[in-house]
Amino acid sequence: MSVGGAPYLARLTLQIASSSLSDECRATARQHLLDALACASIGCRLAAFRGLAALCGGLENGYAWPGGGQERVGAADAGMLWAYAINASVFEDGSREGACHPAAVVIPAVIALSRGRGWDIIDKAVVAGYDVMVRLARCGNPQFSRRGFHPTAIVAPFGAAATAAVLLGHDPLTTQNALSIAALGSSGLMAAFKSGPTQPLQVAWGVRNGLTAAFLAGGGHEGYGRIIEDGFFPAYLGHDPLVPLHQPLEYEYAVLGSYLKAYPGCRHLHPAIDAFAQLEQAHQISLAQIKAIRVGTYRIAVETEIHDLKNRGDAYFNLPYALAARAVLGNNNYDAFAERHFADARLLGLMKKIEVRIDPEIERRYPKQRGARVEVDTIDGRSLAGIVEHPLGEPENPLPPAFTRAKFREAAGAFLAEDEMERVAGLLDLTGPPEAAANLFAAVCGSR
Repeated sequence: MSVGGAPYLARLTLQIASSSLSDECRATARQHLLDALACASIGCRLAAFRGLAALCGGLENGYAWPGGGQERVGAADAGMLWAYAINASVFEDGSREGACHPAAVVIPAVIALSRGRGWDIIDKAVVAGYDVMVRLARCGNPQFSRRGFHPTAIVAPFGAAATAAVLLGHDPLTTQNALSIAALGSSGLMAAFKSGPTQPLQVAWGVRNGLTAAFLAGGGHEGYGRIIEDGFFPAYLGHDPLVPLHQPLEYEYAVLGSYLKAYPGCRHLHPAIDAFAQLEQAHQISLAQIKAIRVGTYRIAVETEIHDLKNRGDAYFNLPYALAARAVLGNNNYDAFAERHFADARLLGLMKKIEVRIDPEIERRYPKQRGARVEVDTIDGRSLAGIVEHPLGEPENPLPPAFTRAKFREAAGAFLAEDEMERVAGLLDLTGPPEAAANLFAAVCGSR
């Protein structure tokens, strides 16, 4: 590709902004948006989120933030708070192509700049933000993670800047400058997951930096146009990307190839959860019958596992815990990862019977396929095996909109009345008269 990374991504951003999106694409973007609102209603419960919000200066005519009621903050701070809340849920969407979580970046930028914007431009901003973020993250998947960098965090400023550029109506050069300046706010470490409650700060700050970059570019400030190939890739990859930015995505747009989560926790857990659940249901396996469980998965899933369970965030990255919770508690919902279960003797006993290893064939298919093989030995001598190639929520195995609506209602019930939840969930309807997006986002923040 002769054109530089920032000019190319700027051109791509504005091409999407001027295009006509299909109803399928718009519906998918709205489903991911509602899913992100559900996630924010979970992540805003963390103490670190409340600490971050307390540091933001109030602004009478500013933007609402999840759980903030009538309080308002500036646009950049609002984006930062929404990003923390969504990412902290560990329940948000993701992209297997980029091994990143676009909703934690793009949706906060949309919300922070939604005032006065119609749904048409908002849908396009979502699609453009996902494309820029996933394309950049794909260039280093899985090398970014293996070098110790958190893909979501390091590409967050770019995704936020691209989203903002569409909503602010930037021209090509201004958009290029926004993306170039955004590179200066890029940072993120995988080691941060060892302290889960503060890990989302790196994503939140990345979103704030991306929004700030878009505002600065709008004020006429310039960035170095070749900073992606001369700075970002050398720093985070150590070499040119193995996958070019301009190479076509698996689907027409990145949002169409992104997944939604049926349950919380790192996505690397979900293929094994699904495979184990299928074996449970097909063979009526009870807890007392299980002698041993062996899980074959891909390398990154093994390398990112957190073995010492101290809090909910650790459990989200522990495959033996996730499978034991499914067997003992009967599900993997939000409550199943609560810390009060950590001392359950049944859970602890089963976890000792679970072995997790790298499966060469499944590793070979990663990252295009995130699969898992689960084998269960029973005390009566049976050896049962199941494999899942596409966990629930992948585009090949999609979650219906009704599931996302139910997820939102369950998550937002602590903040919203029944009629308010129905009102917000109405954003899934592409046919009816749309309510102003900014009003719906403010409603999610609650007044209880």
